[in-house]
Amino acid sequence: MRHFLFTIIAAAALLTSCVDYDAQPFTGKELPRTTGYSTGVTNDWLYINLRTGQMFNRNKVNEDIAEGEQKNRLDWDIAFCGYRLRTNSGTSGNGLGAAADLGKGQYEKWTSVSQLPSDLQWAVDDHTVSITMSRKDWNRYLIANHLNFEENPWFDPNNGPATTLTDANPILAKAMTFTGPPPVYTPSFHTYVVRTADGKRYFKLQLISWYKANIKIGDTGGQISYYCDELK
Repeated sequence: MRHFLFTIIAAAALLTSCVDYDAQPFTGKELPRTTGYSTGVTNDWLYINLRTGQMFNRNKVNEDIAEGEQKNRLDWDIAFCGYRLRTNSGTSGNGLGAAADLGKGQYEKWTSVSQLPSDLQWAVDDHTVSITMSRKDWNRYLIANHLNFEENPWFDPNNGPATTLTDANPILAKAMTFTGPPPVYTPSFHTYVVRTADGKRYFKLQLISWYKANIKIGDTGGQISYYCDELK
C-alpha cells in the first residue's frame, strides 16, 4: 500500500497547478512551513528535537535559532532547509548525531536498533552540500564582489538558480534531488537512520514528497512530507 501511495504522490508532484488526486490518507509528518531560499534567506533552517518533538524556527526564519547558533546547542537532532537536511554533528553541530542509508524502501522492516548492521557507514555533516541561494543573498554577493547583475543573473536558464555550499549531511543530501528547469524534486525513497545529538537514540527517516501530502498540489512546495519513527 505504501508503494501505491508513493507512486500517486510522485505523479501528482509533476502536475503544474491545483489538481485533485485520489490516494490513501497520508499518515506521516509534514513540515509546518516552507523553508529555504524562497523565504528570502539562504540558510533558513527548521530544527527538530526528535527526542521531545519540539521544533525551533517553526513559524519564521531565525525565530529561535539563528544560523551559527545551532552549533553549540544539543537540543536539536535534525533540521530542514528546503530539501536539504542537517544532523547535530560535524560542521553543523557539536552533538554526536549522524546519518546512514538503510537502502531503498522497506521502511516498515526497520523497527529496532538491534537490526542496524554493524558495518553501517555513518556520515556526519560537512561543508560539501549545495543549497539554493535566495535572491537577496545573491544580490548581496554580486554587490560585495562588484559583479554585473545582467551578466550574473540569479536564475540561469541552463543551470537553474544560484547555489552555494552549506553545512549539511552528505548522506541525507541524497534523500531528495532537484533537476531542472523546469524544477522537479524527486525523493529517493530510501530509508535513513538518524542518530540523535546525545548519541543514544535512533530514528528512521524517509522523505516522501516536496509537497504536503494530503492537499491539492499547488503552492505548497517546500513543505516536505516524510515518515520519521524511533527505532526501539
